[in-house]
Amino acid sequence: MDFVDDGKCFACGRENPIGLKLGFRLDGEGRAVATFVPRDDLQGFSGVLHGGIVCALMDEAMAWALILRGKLAVTVSLAVRFRKPVLIGGQVTVTGEVVKSGSKRHMLRAEIRDTAGELAAEAEGTFLVVSELEQDVAASGAGVGPLERG
Repeated sequence: MDFVDDGKCFACGRENPIGLKLGFRLDGEGRAVATFVPRDDLQGFSGVLHGGIVCALMDEAMAWALILRGKLAVTVSLAVRFRKPVLIGGQVTVTGEVVKSGSKRHMLRAEIRDTAGELAAEAEGTFLVVSELEQDVAASGAGVGPLERG
């Protein structure tokens, strides 16, 4: 199966009208980082970001920790711990980082912190590399789709 970016990824696609439109960059510690302000159409309980969106944010951060290193990977497993509610309208920072790398499988972790820097959620995931990116995304400074994926 070919994995093709058509710009409509729910999490990072610029062409998805209902998407999150996340833009990741590498920080000084080699982590993929993005900021996000949850919209009220993404809530579960009133004023609280839906847990599935919280999971999607961290899954995407881990994927981008690999994309920004030139590796396109899919999620094999994801374990999430919710620490406190993520509130609608307050900016959060989502971070993903590589913990352990194998030839094809990589272990990653992610977290979401609120505007006060408090931990709201954390995740661990295993990702399987499906292809190498033809362009060096990290060197190009792209940080957002669309990407050339082969």
